[in-house]
Amino acid sequence: MVHWKGLWFPNTPEALPLEGAGKVKEVESNALPKENETDHKESTRVPMGIENPDCDDAKHDLAVDFDPYNITHSAVYMCLEPKADYKGDYNMDAIITEHNVPSAYVANHKCMNTSIEYAERIPSYGTHRPLWPKYGEYKYVPTQRWLHNSEHGAVIALYHPCANKQQVDELKRIVKDCLYRYVITPSQLPNKDRPFALVTWHATLEFSVLEKTIVENFIAKYALKGPEQTHRNGQYDHLLLEPAIVVSTEDDSELCPKKARD
Repeated sequence: MVHWKGLWFPNTPEALPLEGAGKVKEVESNALPKENETDHKESTRVPMGIENPDCDDAKHDLAVDFDPYNITHSAVYMCLEPKADYKGDYNMDAIITEHNVPSAYVANHKCMNTSIEYAERIPSYGTHRPLWPKYGEYKYVPTQRWLHNSEHGAVIALYHPCANKQQVDELKRIVKDCLYRYVITPSQLPNKDRPFALVTWHATLEFSVLEKTIVENFIAKYALKGPEQTHRNGQYDHLLLEPAIVVSTEDDSELCPKKARD
């Protein structure tokens, strides 16, 4: 059984997002731009997919979000708590949270001189980096990167580092069999009650124990819904373990094709 709760974006017209994992350098209004401001916002938006050492080249200043070269940062993808606390509960229902993000909303791209933090525990929209990760499975990807993939229609599979390994492996297999546009990464964002999460642009699924049907149904309904549809790979590939393989087509013309044959 899946419980659904809907949320409207923006929550309040004057609400402010948290812009800073650490020191806040810039804060922007969460309200939608007025009609006469839309063209100006589009024209000043940092372009995506362009390597720029003065903004984002996916190589420098990565420590603002996560430093792949600093061993002390490995705590974000290591289990440092009792695994028994994350074993899951078959009586705990899965939860889908959907944000109704208006089509007029345009997410900002922030350069690496600005830190980014999110008001939502597991964000499914919002400001992110101009360069996005290559599709595939990672040892770890920071939120500020994979959120851009979701804007392109990708599914982000998150699992807490302390989650049951057998179920983690099964989740990876299901996602990889469903589509090409995915990012799989451990994350501290899922909680003890529900140590697994799938994220798409505007929707999240959190669950305690893996159920294949729930995962596949979520992907079938919410994948490929981002406002910037593209299968083009990004330039960010730090800690990439396994690049994604095309399942149906690069555009994922058929989601979860094995499900259709079962």
